Amino acid sequence: MAQKNAVVFGAIKDSLGRIVPNVNIIVIDKNTTNISDEDGTFQISVPPDQSLEIAFSYTGRPTKKVFIKPLKPGERYRVDVQMEYGVSLKEVLVSEERDREKVSMQIINPKTASTLPNVNGSFEQILKTLPGVTSNNELSSQYNVRGGNYDENLIYVNDIEIYRPFLPRSGQQEGLSFIHTELVQSVKFSAGGFEARYGDKMSSVLDIKYKEPKKFASSVNASLLGVQAHIEGASKNKRFTYLLGARYWSNQYILGTLDVQGDYKPLFTDVQTLLTYHLKDNLSISFLGSYAQNRYLMIPQTQETVFGTVKEAIKLQIFFDGQDLMEYKTGTGAVSLNYKPNFKTQLKLYSSIFYSNETEFFTVQGAYRLEDVETDLGSQNFGRAKASLGIGGFLQNARNQIDALVYNAGHRGYITIGHNNIQWGAQIQGEQIKDKWNEWYYNDSLGFSQPTTTANRPFVVNDYVSASNSISSYRLSGYVQNSQTINKTSNMIFSYGIRTNWWSFNNQNVVSPRFQFSFEPNRKYNRSVTVGGEQKKLKRDIVLKAAFGYYYQPPFYREMRRFDGTLNQDIKAQLAIHYVLGGDMNFKAWNRPFKFFCEAYYKQLENLIPYEIDNVRIRYFADNSANGYATGLDLRLNGEFVKGTESWASLSIMQTQEKIPGAIIYDGNGNRIESPGYIPRPTDQRVNASIMFQDYLPKFPSYKMYLNLVYGTGMPFGPPIHNRYADTLRIPSYRRVDIGFLKALVDENDKKPKKGWKKNFKSALIGLEVFNLLAVNNTISHIWIEDIEGRRWAVPTYLTGRRINLKLIMKF
Repeated sequence: MAQKNAVVFGAIKDSLGRIVPNVNIIVIDKNTTNISDEDGTFQISVPPDQSLEIAFSYTGRPTKKVFIKPLKPGERYRVDVQMEYGVSLKEVLVSEERDREKVSMQIINPKTASTLPNVNGSFEQILKTLPGVTSNNELSSQYNVRGGNYDENLIYVNDIEIYRPFLPRSGQQEGLSFIHTELVQSVKFSAGGFEARYGDKMSSVLDIKYKEPKKFASSVNASLLGVQAHIEGASKNKRFTYLLGARYWSNQYILGTLDVQGDYKPLFTDVQTLLTYHLKDNLSISFLGSYAQNRYLMIPQTQETVFGTVKEAIKLQIFFDGQDLMEYKTGTGAVSLNYKPNFKTQLKLYSSIFYSNETEFFTVQGAYRLEDVETDLGSQNFGRAKASLGIGGFLQNARNQIDALVYNAGHRGYITIGHNNIQWGAQIQGEQIKDKWNEWYYNDSLGFSQPTTTANRPFVVNDYVSASNSISSYRLSGYVQNSQTINKTSNMIFSYGIRTNWWSFNNQNVVSPRFQFSFEPNRKYNRSVTVGGEQKKLKRDIVLKAAFGYYYQPPFYREMRRFDGTLNQDIKAQLAIHYVLGGDMNFKAWNRPFKFFCEAYYKQLENLIPYEIDNVRIRYFADNSANGYATGLDLRLNGEFVKGTESWASLSIMQTQEKIPGAIIYDGNGNRIESPGYIPRPTDQRVNASIMFQDYLPKFPSYKMYLNLVYGTGMPFGPPIHNRYADTLRIPSYRRVDIGFLKALVDENDKKPKKGWKKNFKSALIGLEVFNLLAVNNTISHIWIEDIEGRRWAVPTYLTGRRINLKLIMKF
């Protein structure tokens, strides 16, 4: 007892250099245990003058063992441990355990995004395979989450909020999203119940961190659709690091499968950089910059669309004249200063600016013919027109322009005190928006203007808008939150926080309290069995989670603009109150790792601003006239369905509805309904299922296959009369299968020395992709045509057909 012990101390980090807290530490055969602190450091007393083995472990993770030479009494010996959080697979590293306690949080491997078949070249395509996320447009990078729309999703890159253009009205006009796949280091996505440190949106948050390079590397990803390339590196002393990415994209090849035939000339380019300089070991400054220039020119010629049923088929033919030109240039710049005075504290100052210049000019004239098609297989005229239902023309014209400037400055802080991880932040943001909107539509049916002209109105156009708006405003926001570890042995964590947001335009201040709770009931038992090497059966590795919070969304410019172009000066913030309950379970099947995720949620929606969706264009009614709800169940199973590769399957069941008190609604007899009830919201997609599957040939593992399958039931739509209670029809279900085949010419996991030309490559893959494998005609929107009997036909606008793409991926 009098003999003085030695001490082993150090720090525990993962392969990315991030601290790893709460790791179980045990001196094998000595019954001495400890747990690493919140800053990743540890210290443990050991007997002197004997060789020892110390184990570092976490539930379900490979145990890290370190051998210690005999130490003298009183000697202090430093050991720095590197632990891999996750199961190392041949192609992926599943690092989910790092933030496993976060409610609704999904961790995505960015490597998977670069190999999946992808029509639009955007990173967000992989999000559409996650539970709770829906999309019925492969040309768009936008997505809906748990009944919300595109404008309700937060996107951060290195803590900088990212904005998207205002004017695109179809997926093919969008171009590339901000996120460059090859620059991404980590991805976190939450479909609801997220923490107070994330901003003021009602649906979801996508948190992206770009790479911190340690050495030189580069890549090129080329296909028939475009090229994406990047380089990265660091100085010899590692103080200066750089990331540079560039993309060139054109979906002209894909657009050739649309019903509207013509001359498509889309061109999307961008360049991004992240520069970081470490002034000291604990002080760094970084710059994130991006510039994108997108140009979409379409000269339509003809359109032929056949729709209806087997017994009643209708054909629409349109002959066009004119063109559609849309251009937008966006730039983002952000500077941040990071200071870490110690392991437990991190302080950050940042400032960013976003500028967007967008123009939309089109004048398109069309002459159409609507015909009844012969469907009798025995008729000589099968497939031909047997009767004319309508003849007419239309003229569409727009001269729209918008300039937006958003700039901000803020501070974020993190500190660990005991069992508390406290975070805070404050930001001031200014916005300047100038909008010129000039748009109209003229319709003619059988030589008669629609609506009918009169002596006092010799020429009538539909949806005439001529407006010019300019607003300048600023916002103040802040938050504070604490993640408190109540019980380490069961990893019981209670997170609570509050954020506030004030907007000068309407002088409204909103306060959003948010709470999250999680714990692992079997963690203590499983740790003791795993570390001690006992031959006992592990209990189920489960985490139970719950969340509740207020999620206000103050309006941005689009929400306050009415159909006639005027602005609602009294617009208020929308509110979603989230109730989330769920959990996940790690388990093994076929001696391979799997995870099952399940969450049920209910969102109480208040002060809603109703809206319509046409393709990807959202048009708001610009008043807080509705209340509603969204409720559903999200399920996901992911793991090694094929040994060495990660795949997953997701299923979402959801319903979202709203009611508009005071809406003027009439029944079939023309009687007014005083208290209309609930109607489906435009994003009410009841069932959504998706599969992301990877495979390879067992005897030839360099031959790989990637499958992406998405199914979603139809969303509501209605005639273009700006009446939400008329949107009771349903678009047909969205069904799409994309498949890709890759051959690894150079495998980065191959440990054998590379010879010849292969020495120049870290990896090289060549492949073939088949988009829309089943050639399904998916509907995105409708054209409304009136026939000679006054009936209005909803003619579907179909998305892309089947196309074959060649791909080459090289990493250096």
